Amino acid sequence: MWALAAAGLGALVGLAAAVAGPQMAVAVVVLPLLAWLFLRPDWLPAVLMVTVFSEAVSLGGLTISRVAAPLAIAIVLLRLALVPKQVSFPRKGILVAVGAYSVWAFASLLWTVSPDMSFGSGTTSFALSSLALSLAYFFAIAILVDTEALLRRIIVVLWAMSVVMGAYAILQFLSGSDRSVGASGDANFFAALEVLALPIGVVVATHVARGHQRTIVFASLAIVIGSIMTSLSRGGLIALLGIVLLLAVQPAHTFFRTRARKTAFVSVVVIGAVGLLAVSYEALSARTSSLFTTGDVGSYSSGRAFLWDAAEIAFREHPVLGLGAGAFPSQSNDLLRRTPGVDFSVYRLRESGQFVHNTYLESFAELGIVGGVLFLALIVAAFMTLHALVRQASAHGDLFLAALSRALQLALLGFALTSVFLSAQTHRTLWVLLGLALALARIVADKGRDAATANQVRSGVQRP
Repeated sequence: MWALAAAGLGALVGLAAAVAGPQMAVAVVVLPLLAWLFLRPDWLPAVLMVTVFSEAVSLGGLTISRVAAPLAIAIVLLRLALVPKQVSFPRKGILVAVGAYSVWAFASLLWTVSPDMSFGSGTTSFALSSLALSLAYFFAIAILVDTEALLRRIIVVLWAMSVVMGAYAILQFLSGSDRSVGASGDANFFAALEVLALPIGVVVATHVARGHQRTIVFASLAIVIGSIMTSLSRGGLIALLGIVLLLAVQPAHTFFRTRARKTAFVSVVVIGAVGLLAVSYEALSARTSSLFTTGDVGSYSSGRAFLWDAAEIAFREHPVLGLGAGAFPSQSNDLLRRTPGVDFSVYRLRESGQFVHNTYLESFAELGIVGGVLFLALIVAAFMTLHALVRQASAHGDLFLAALSRALQLALLGFALTSVFLSAQTHRTLWVLLGLALALARIVADKGRDAATANQVRSGVQRP
């Protein structure tokens, strides 16, 4: 039956491509997937995780996340309507921070210096539409991931995608590409995504049941590390070094479960790093030798330091409200002309402007001190929630959930480090992490109640 179905679908795709072009062929494949997701919404978070790693893929001229996010909203609303169930969040700090930041960002439409509603890149309308898509990812994961089984599924999919895209990125580099980008469309964002996947991969490796599975996962760690190096992302490399050091100092019995598994992790890191360093050393040293002032080989300076100074001027001129969400690129050329010390002999103004390439400076420049503080509150709220979950899960003896909480903390720190060199306020990775933290809090609370109930039952049985 499955063979006949596959043959029939293949024939239908071929016919659609021949008659109506590739878009129709894609639709033939995608429509059954959409129908399946409406019937099995519990698989939606895993599908969304796949799209996070394939941001450069487009359907009908739209990037895959701009197709997936509205679909996620429709599926979540249908699920809530058909299966009446109270959605509770025992730890609301993340929700409060997300709500406050989102309200302030959307309110900036009232005062933005870039009122263009064309939804072009670098405009307030584009930034807010991107934020809306990220919120769809956040709520879909926070609401639908409500059991440990679903949590394990999305974690495994996250790790599998990081390995697949890591291997693809290394092949890109070995095939002659200047930098590996995977299917993310940007080497720096690709590296950031692989960095945050690394600690989660360690948890997967140390908590699988069979030895040969553990060996496979540990070997795949080298692929992820190697792909970060071949991306030649300077921010990604700095974040990788920080995350590896933080992983190395994690207590063996709580994070790796045994000293042998911690030793295996360190060994894989060293082997993977040495192997890929030998391949990419020349290109890597050329980029890291001048972190702030040089750009891609053969081009003008990327000018991070100049942009950071320009963002400081923007903040001083609009300290409370900011320029408006996403408005910095539209003002960047003018700001750079007014920024002391900008060397236009090595830096070329871009016609469409540039982002700040620093999430924190851009948040303060575009949303003022209120918006900047609210963005920092997002990260702090998530980190503090995960810190509390480590203790809570450890208290009732759940080593997996405790280790996963630690891993998400490290992933969040990885995002924080890469964000020093990226404009990533609305990138899906942050909002997926926030959604996972919120879902994890509910799952840990449920398991804690189950453990307490079981203890009460045992006490009642023993008392007579």
